[in-house]
Amino acid sequence: MNITDADPFAAARIGRLGSVSTGLLILRLAVGLLLLEHGLPKLTDPSGFLATVEGLGVPLPQVAGWLEILGEVGLGLLILLGLLTRIAGALLAVMMGLVWITVHAPLGFVWGQGFDGEAALLLALLGVVLAFTGAGTWSVDAALGRRRRRRRLQA
Repeated sequence: MNITDADPFAAARIGRLGSVSTGLLILRLAVGLLLLEHGLPKLTDPSGFLATVEGLGVPLPQVAGWLEILGEVGLGLLILLGLLTRIAGALLAVMMGLVWITVHAPLGFVWGQGFDGEAALLLALLGVVLAFTGAGTWSVDAALGRRRRRRRLQA
């Protein structure tokens, strides 16, 4: 007797779980690596980026610049690992939304005029997705959840 004989819906759940978790893993790897790719160069030599932020007229440009740098690196690592993913996704959505509003929206939302804020908008939306879905099965969040459930069962 296999698992689908006892539960006719088990195969659908197992298949769906696998494909959703695989998709979330790919999404997390792409978003995490992209954030790290943007943040690590700024972290190793922040002066140019901080000067750019100051030139935008952002209030407290040094603070805002460092928050962006640390956000890109820190949130990139958290999302890559699938650790505190819902929180990291929400923070990513807020951070990239602010980047879009501050940097890209003033240039206009007209397709024919060199609109280049789509990456910021896309990352903000992917942050929203991760905030709602969580990290999936292959993540530190899931491993910690399994560990907590085992401890509760043993108690």
